[in-house]
Amino acid sequence: MEKKKVVIVEDDRLLAIVLRKMAKSMNFEVVSVAHGGEDAIRMVEKHRPDLIMMDIMLADSVTGVEAMQKIRQHSDVPVIYISAQTDADTRRTAMEVTNSFYLMKPVNIHELKSALVNVQFAAA
Repeated sequence: MEKKKVVIVEDDRLLAIVLRKMAKSMNFEVVSVAHGGEDAIRMVEKHRPDLIMMDIMLADSVTGVEAMQKIRQHSDVPVIYISAQTDADTRRTAMEVTNSFYLMKPVNIHELKSALVNVQFAAA
């Protein structure tokens, strides 16, 4: 069985390493780690992942939500937001993106596995 591909979008390099290890432990192939929104858009177009793990506040001027809104113009790839943003407006705006789930930092492997149940992978 072919591994599902994931793009991780996280500007905190240490957390990106942790997320990479979690993804690999769940049998995902990490095809790219992006640190900004523009980079995320390019990596999703290039790699066509089965899943995106996305922070909301990123290193560049494009937020994770804005990046996902652009990605949604050409892809229904599921997204799991992993963010420290606790305000209701940010969370509501993020959840307006279809096929998404929102986790609060810090995240653990059990929460991530539960989130995977809540997103719909496209039929292969």
